[in-house]
Formats: sequence, C-alpha cells, structure tokens
Amino acid sequence: MSYIPDHLVDEIRQASEIVDVISDYVTLKKRGVNYFGLCPFHGEKTPSFSVNADKQIFHCFGCSAGGNVFSFIMRHEGINFPEAARILAKRAGIEIPEPDEFDTSDAQEREALYFANELACDFFQQQLFEQAGQAALGYMHDRGFEDDGLREFGIGYAPAEWDAFLKFAVAKNMREEVLEQAGLLNRREKGGYYDRFRDRIMFPIANLSGKIVAFGGRTMSDDKAIPKYVNSPETMVYHKSNVLYGLFQARETLREADEVIFVEGYTDVMRLSLAGQKNVVATSGTALTELQARLVRRYVDKVVLLYDSDAAGAAATLRGADVLIEQGVSVQVAELADYEDPDSFVRKYGVDALREKLKAALPLLDFKSRLLPQSGDPAAKSESMHSIINTLARIQDGIERQETVRQYAEKLKIEEAILWDEISRVRKLQLRRRSRTKIEQETYLPDTAHKSFAERSKPVEEELIRIMLLHWQAIPFIFSFMELTDFYDQDLQLIATVLYQLHQSEAQPEPEDLVHYFTDPHLVEFITKVVIGEAQRQGISSNYQKWAADCLAKLQRIMLDVRIDDVQVQIRDREQSGGDASELMQRWQELQGQRLRIKPENFMPEKQYS
Repeated sequence: MSYIPDHLVDEIRQASEIVDVISDYVTLKKRGVNYFGLCPFHGEKTPSFSVNADKQIFHCFGCSAGGNVFSFIMRHEGINFPEAARILAKRAGIEIPEPDEFDTSDAQEREALYFANELACDFFQQQLFEQAGQAALGYMHDRGFEDDGLREFGIGYAPAEWDAFLKFAVAKNMREEVLEQAGLLNRREKGGYYDRFRDRIMFPIANLSGKIVAFGGRTMSDDKAIPKYVNSPETMVYHKSNVLYGLFQARETLREADEVIFVEGYTDVMRLSLAGQKNVVATSGTALTELQARLVRRYVDKVVLLYDSDAAGAAATLRGADVLIEQGVSVQVAELADYEDPDSFVRKYGVDALREKLKAALPLLDFKSRLLPQSGDPAAKSESMHSIINTLARIQDGIERQETVRQYAEKLKIEEAILWDEISRVRKLQLRRRSRTKIEQETYLPDTAHKSFAERSKPVEEELIRIMLLHWQAIPFIFSFMELTDFYDQDLQLIATVLYQLHQSEAQPEPEDLVHYFTDPHLVEFITKVVIGEAQRQGISSNYQKWAADCLAKLQRIMLDVRIDDVQVQIRDREQSGGDASELMQRWQELQGQRLRIKPENFMPEKQYS
C-alpha cells in the first residue's frame, strides 16, 4: 500500500537516526562534525560520502548523491518512498496500519485514489497466483514470462465475477464512491456498483513517483464482441496524455543511456526490460502527445521508435513522431523483420539481435523517405512527401532546418525552393492554430523556442531556487515578480511551489529540513547539494535582493532572446520563400529595444542596487 499518513512519516523519521541507518550499509568514521565513508553509489577509493547527524542528511561530494534517511534507502534498494518508509518502520518497530477511510479534501482525495489503486494491484497480483488466475498465469507462462518477471511488473488477474474486487475492497473498509472515482468500479443504472475489470490480465501503470495511477486489462475471453483491452478512465491522479508505461522503471537507465526505445504494448516493455534492454517505454497504443514528448525530453535527447513491421505498424510508428521532433528530440526508427512485434522478436531471435536492429535504426526522415512510392499513384506519393514536409517544418533550430532541407531536396530530387514554399505554408497553418491572444502577450514563447528556452533558463531557475533555499526572506521578493508557472522546469517548479506554500503558511523550516518535504530522489539530491555543498562555498551572496534581481533580469532577457531568435528564423524563412518580411523586421527591432531596457535595478527597491 502506498498511503502513509504524515504523522507516521514524521514518527518514522524521528526513530530512524541517519548515522545508525547508513552504518548498516557503509562503514562511517567521524571527522569533525560529520561522518565519512566510501560512497555506495559510485566507485571510489577516497571517502567523499558525508553524513551529518545534526541535520540528518547525507551528501556525496563525488557523485552529488544526497538526501535524508528515506532517500538513502530508496536509492540504495531501488525502491519508492512508501517501500522505503515501511522498511524503516519495520526497523524501528513502528506499525503502519491501513486507513479506515479518507477525508474529502483534494490532497486526501488523491491519496485515497492512490491507496485504492495499490489495494487493487495487490488484489490482482494475489489472484493471478491463486486458483482463479491459473488460466491467465498459464497464458503468461506460454508467452515466456516467468513468475519473477510478472511480480517485478506487478502483473495480476481480475477474476471473472462481477463483484470479486468490490467485495474484497469493501471488506477493507474502502468506500464504493472512492473506488468508482479511481476507475475501478462502474455504477449500475438501478443502483449499486460492479467491477470495471473482469476476467482480464492486469497491467498496473505507475506515475513518475512510482504510485499506481491506472490499469490496462487484457481480456482472457475468446468472445470477439468483448474489447481486447480495457483501460482505466481519466481520474484525478491519471491523465493518459502525460503518462508513459514503464517510464518509472526506466528512469535511472535513461539518464545513463541518453536514449529511450518506444514500443507499443505492455508486454513489449516487459520483454525488453526483462531481457536487459531496460531503457524502454510504451505509449500503450495511443498517439504520442506533446506532454509525453516533453516528459521524455527531460531525460533524453534521442528516441528510437520500435514497432511492428507490417503496414499498420509503420503507420503507428509515424504517429506522434513529429511531436518529438518539435520538442527537439532526435528520432530514429528501427524496423523488425518477418512481421514480428518487439515481444515476439526478442523471444524468437534474442536481445542481441534486437540490439543489432537498434544499431541499424534510420533517422525519421530517412525512414519516411523509404516509404515514398517509387511509381504509381501520384496522390500517394504526394501524401508521403507532405509527411516529410511536416517533419521538416517542425525542426526547431533554424540552421538545422536549413541544412536538412538542403540535404533532402537533393535526396528526393526536388527543387529546394518548392520545399521551402511548402514548409512556409505548413508553418503558417501551425501559427494560425495557435491562440491569437498569446501572440500579443509579452510573455508569449513560440513553440519552436521551447527547447532553447528550457536549456538557457534552467541554470537561472536553479539559481533562484538556491536563493530561496538559503534566504527564506527572498521568497516573497522573488514571487512579487514571478508566478509559480513561470518556472519552466517542472522539477524546479515543484520545489518552488513547496517553498511558496510553506512561506504562505508562515512556516520557516531549517534549510536542511526541506528535504523531508520531497520523495523524488533527484529533487532531494539537488536540495541537499545546496544545503550541504554550496552553502559552505565562499562567495555566497548575503544580499539576496541583488542576487535575485540579477537572476530575474537574466530570465527576462533569455525569454526575449529566444523570441528574437524565433523571429530571425521567420524572417529567413519568409525571405527564402520570396515573401514580405518587413513586419517581422519591425517586430525584431521592437524586441531588441525591449531587451536593452531590461536591467537588474528594475527589480530592486529604489537606490538599493549598487
């Protein structure tokens, strides 16, 4: 179960002295006020792993790993926060009871849905290995999945009865209304409820925190009238447009591999991951969304699309690929032989053969070029050609787009001017679809500039978070000029949100205590690095207003810089297509003038900037 009340988390933390806990895993020696040992997270010969008993946090000066006692267990054992909390609770002799019911506030309602999904996941897993699930278990065994692999992915079985889970959950004091809100029950027209999932193999879907938010269920019935797959509806905790199956399990691998493999189905993810190719996620049969593409962009710069090799599979491969291109991701396509899907291909040929296919992956535009009909229907060739043009139009970087257009004009034996005309037409259509109101706003950021802004703004956003972590009084000062949504990086926005809410509630925790408000190990490491590492550096400014004003000015200049760059690209495109660029030139001059007027002292009280 994932839900653990805050008061129990605090009790577990207080009972888990960090030096004692880490000493179970690392030999520590006291040096001054801290304890040092060899870091368990990277190979080293000289101890750089520090534990501070007063602040109850750890930090490695070698690999930057850091956090509190919970994050140490999470990272060391490769588990999520609830699992780490339960390990520490057991160590401390603290019992974690199951809640009888939940409050109706938003936060409690979300926790209620998480708990309901965890309860369902446990129930389905239990059923798979009991008599009711023998046919489903046999099916998965026949597909080559062993029990350990099924347990690793939390695979389960929903019994065929109309109310098997309903009876189980109600006996655990769960309210039917909560189970309906979680998408686990359907309401009968004449009153009462019944199970949404019946006689199905169940695939739990986790969010980035490892919490179960939804399920996909594959039917065991041969009845063609029954849908093969039934998925959870959207709920307060599940929005299919920003969740990818397998991303939680693949996160750490993605950071090392710097690329992700996209497949279509649940079993494709399982097969590749269990075979050792762990940097794999699935769209679960839906077209890739912009939110999912942005999610991927947080971890990698390269995506390899790996789908079925039949005609339908090729079409599915191209769905959403341009969304990735627009987010600045390099996209390649790997083709499989003999009409195999990734699952069956690995079963038949092995993971090494798959890796050879991955090495031979083609850039997206090359793959699309190969789909061009060599003869026959001109309309079919035009359709394929426009698919290529749509991809070219979505390349963010103007220089990259210009060079790519030149290359493909030569490859496709088409005049470059014709390509530019079509690209200009596509880009105009894209602009018309955007909100007219946003175009007039000074904060408007063109879609093609998002990657550039994200890369340039993140260091400045990190600096603003540092200021707020080290100078509590800077929080109202900074938010007098910014909104929470102005933090483009989602991780930093989450930290900023917590800091803002704490300040609004008039709480003022010590900087080292802030790690206890987060469970994501990457956020905990960032905060720990600031508190332990950077706070000890010389040169940390005590004038937080001047420090923040410098950052706010930088951030505003970056916003204008990327808009200026985008206008320059539009000017170049307009001139290359023979159009009138005078209005764009005027806009470019206006933006340059705005940029010159941005100064740090604009953000300071009068006569305080010196």
